[in-house]
Amino acid sequence: MRHILVVNSSISGDASVSGALVEHSVQRLLDVFPGASVTHRDLAHGHVPHLTPATVAGVRAIANSEPELSTQALSDELIAELQAADVIVIGAPMYNFSIPSSLRAWFDHVLRPRVTFAYSEAGPKGLLTGKRAIVIEPRGGVYSEGPTKAIDFQEPYLKQLLSFIGITDVTFVHAEKIGFGPEARELALTSAKVRIAQAVGRISAGEPEMPPSLEAAAEPVDYDVIMQANLLRVFGERDAARRIEAIREIYDKDAVLHEPGHSATGHEAISQAVTELLGHLPADFAFFAIRPALGHNGVGRLQWRSGPPDGPAAVTGLDVAHVEAGLIRSLHVFLDQPGS
Repeated sequence: MRHILVVNSSISGDASVSGALVEHSVQRLLDVFPGASVTHRDLAHGHVPHLTPATVAGVRAIANSEPELSTQALSDELIAELQAADVIVIGAPMYNFSIPSSLRAWFDHVLRPRVTFAYSEAGPKGLLTGKRAIVIEPRGGVYSEGPTKAIDFQEPYLKQLLSFIGITDVTFVHAEKIGFGPEARELALTSAKVRIAQAVGRISAGEPEMPPSLEAAAEPVDYDVIMQANLLRVFGERDAARRIEAIREIYDKDAVLHEPGHSATGHEAISQAVTELLGHLPADFAFFAIRPALGHNGVGRLQWRSGPPDGPAAVTGLDVAHVEAGLIRSLHVFLDQPGS
């Protein structure tokens, strides 16, 4: 892969969830394609204006006037960026159940007849084929399932726009419930990063995006994201309600936790085992990763320490996890011997 195009449309600045996940996606792509070049297109600053009666002919007809010629030049520039890209990463937060108007303006400039799509006897045909896309979709609530799915005018619209110009291999990355508080936001980020890792893995392997029915078998996964989330949001969480929610997100429903002298199977049993463990530790004890987790072929390991945040480690250990489809199937906890 030679080139990555990044299109951001959030207006939230440094607080943007889509911006953070877009940056994470680009970094993961550069990890596996270190020689790739990157073009950034930030739409939040109005550099791609909405079409008007004075400019629309620059995209849809023959440009004559100065405003039309200026619009055509911008359209040429944006389309050239698309044509040069092997992978497009789009940050598309949900605004009022759809996409930001700035992103719509960008599409208005790149959906151009005879350049990015054409009509034939068989109907419209996209001309930008052979490209991959990762679309980051932060949402304040839940729109991927349940009754609110009917008012999701974000993802179906983006899928149609991209496919219309020939980009059909698209991974949609949800970050849902970010409006439900800090804990829900962090959980959404963790889940999204796992999905991004799977998408980048498929791109690096040259594999197509998988339909939802087959995604459960997707690899590789981000072992560091999953195992550190487990360390902080499961073993480091003393609130049982928040912990069980994290366990359901991180663990397979039939997962097994193996601790020295004890095993627990299933979400509720794992949460109870953690409750019992934390009951033996002082209230100021927390768990910290010693270094990032490593993993391959479905097995990850993470070294950790536990103790007061500002004090010495009281105990250290190693977690070894068997991961399938981005979920922990089994976790073995090893405690270091004193002085080891």
